[in-house]
Amino acid sequence: MDKNNTATGNINFLCEIGTEEIPAGYIPPAIDYVESMFRKKLAENRITYRNIVVYATPRRIAILGDEIALSQESVEEEIKGPSAKAAYDENGNPTKALLGFMHSNNVSISSVYKKSTDKGEYVFCKKRLEGKRTKDIIPTVLEEIVLSIPFPKRMRWSNKKASFARPIRYFLVLFNDEVIPLSIENIPYGNLTRGHYIQKNKMIPINSIKDYERILEENWVIVNHQRRKEIIRNALEEAAKKVGGMLVSDEELLDTVTFLVEKPEIVVCEFDPSYLEIPDIVLITEMKEHQKYFAVRDSRGVLMNKFLVVSNNPHTPFVKAGNERVIAARFNDGRFFFNEDRKRKLEEFVESLKAVLFHKELGTIFQKVERMGEIARTISEKLSLSKDDVAKIMRAIYLSKADLNTAMVFEFTSLQGKIGKVYALLDGEDPEVAEAIDAQYRPRFSGDNLPQGIVSIVVSMSEKLDNIFGSFSVGNIPKGSQDPYALRRQANAIVEMLIEGNIALSLDLVLKEIAPLYRNGEQLIDKILDFINARAKTIFSERGFRYDEIDACLSIGYYDYLELYRRAKSIHEYRKKEQFSDLLLSLKRMNNIYSAFRQRNREYSLAFEASLLLENAEKELYEFFETKKMQIRNYIQQNKYIALFDLLITGKPIIDKFFDKVMVMADDIKLRDNRLALLENILHPFKNLMDFSKISE
Repeated sequence: MDKNNTATGNINFLCEIGTEEIPAGYIPPAIDYVESMFRKKLAENRITYRNIVVYATPRRIAILGDEIALSQESVEEEIKGPSAKAAYDENGNPTKALLGFMHSNNVSISSVYKKSTDKGEYVFCKKRLEGKRTKDIIPTVLEEIVLSIPFPKRMRWSNKKASFARPIRYFLVLFNDEVIPLSIENIPYGNLTRGHYIQKNKMIPINSIKDYERILEENWVIVNHQRRKEIIRNALEEAAKKVGGMLVSDEELLDTVTFLVEKPEIVVCEFDPSYLEIPDIVLITEMKEHQKYFAVRDSRGVLMNKFLVVSNNPHTPFVKAGNERVIAARFNDGRFFFNEDRKRKLEEFVESLKAVLFHKELGTIFQKVERMGEIARTISEKLSLSKDDVAKIMRAIYLSKADLNTAMVFEFTSLQGKIGKVYALLDGEDPEVAEAIDAQYRPRFSGDNLPQGIVSIVVSMSEKLDNIFGSFSVGNIPKGSQDPYALRRQANAIVEMLIEGNIALSLDLVLKEIAPLYRNGEQLIDKILDFINARAKTIFSERGFRYDEIDACLSIGYYDYLELYRRAKSIHEYRKKEQFSDLLLSLKRMNNIYSAFRQRNREYSLAFEASLLLENAEKELYEFFETKKMQIRNYIQQNKYIALFDLLITGKPIIDKFFDKVMVMADDIKLRDNRLALLENILHPFKNLMDFSKISE
């Protein structure tokens, strides 16, 4: 059953839920829920299908089924009866319990058999369940789905007991072009759909499912939201091009307007050029958040005094004038907020953060800034950063939250950091400081750019580590799919920044130093490291590394993620060579015998003496690794892991000879301990490198 986003020509089922206008943000989650639940319910009812798609507009949710079977599949079900002891008497004759079981399932004694289970021997029988007609099952399935869609808010209307996001006005339900009765709160059902609410507001019959999309489009409704979205995207780009500019792309806004219209029309509008004196980010945010308008830039990237409206009605002078009048009022508000903020420098807002609560157990925003400063100092010391970089980092952190008390952020919370950057630049702050104020919040969403440059990276890491440590300290720890503070995304970003920024930093050492800043901080270190490690595993996996390569590197209690990434990458690349299995086997043979001994004798002291080597094979093994000791150490220090593996593979014949000729666990304790000590010394440089035992051959 292929999951596609477009219906095919084999659609034989259609259900349209006709409603009043549903909020745009409610619709995408509802689409996903309806599709997954309809698939699930068909599977539970043993009804086969080729594909299911769900389309939606502001006034309808439509389910289309491709090649849905006419009836359930017939199955043979095994039914458990009473225990064998209860089923037969001492003479082997059926008891009343068995006879009742046979009667209730309409089977003869010849159909009953015994079978052992975890709880003993029981009698069973097999019964064939004939499939019911699909059209008789669909109404129940649809009612369950309609009444369970998890909208953020549901409402009741008229005298209905059922609730939905907005009132349901009708159901259209067809199976093989036959109307299927659907009785939910006496809401009308049949083969009728509604055209565009303004331009074609009438009920229209659908006599054949194959005509559904065409008929709706003739009546000004493009029901396929994916197609509607691309129509809008192309029309916006073309409109921007016609006015000599380029569309300011915004996928989130595009998704929103897709579910605000049924037949999109693009209206080109303009505003007074004097508003361009306001920072463009303010104008763009005003257009997006208040009015759902698209901005346009010229070829130089400068904002133009044009904007694009996605309308649900044809272009008229009244539509254009109305939108221009509304945006002028919004821009006047924006100008007022901007001018009010600019009466003070950004740093003058910092003191007021002492009165803004961050969390009742973590103190004020100002105290958060102080913690971020301590974290940044710790990171800077570990990285041996220059005084100039440290000064920029500390200045950026001091100003990092100042914009939270500006009028602009009070009006648009999405501008936090962004408007702080603008105000910092206007105040003449260093560009790296200004950039870091914005970068502290990145990535804001999946696919967003990571902070660039050491100043921005350290500020962003400090902000995220404080969020994670602080949340853990007050018990706000992500569980299951619940992550209200987006801590997983922030942990992801920390690992990504270290890797992409080519930054070698042992995160465990940082956490140990900053732990005193938080309640029970030292007790939380391991939990936080496990939490970040789990995100690192996901990142490594997404980059194509195998699970065993990841486990071998991330299970050794080492937390320099740049270094761990390089090691996982080296294993991933080296295992493509034919010698990989040979190298792995040699290392595992040494590790296994030594580890087995250590597990039983954790505190046992081993000491190596070259003079106790008796066999040529053990002398050769000692000499090989002794002469290569410095080379091995240098390769590890210089991250030259492929060269290290190539070196180790040359010792395979020597390792094999050692195990063929030498009994490590000799009866002579002194001899045994010396050989174990030899293996311990050989394996020691790799102890904190990776766990070769976790790599599968």
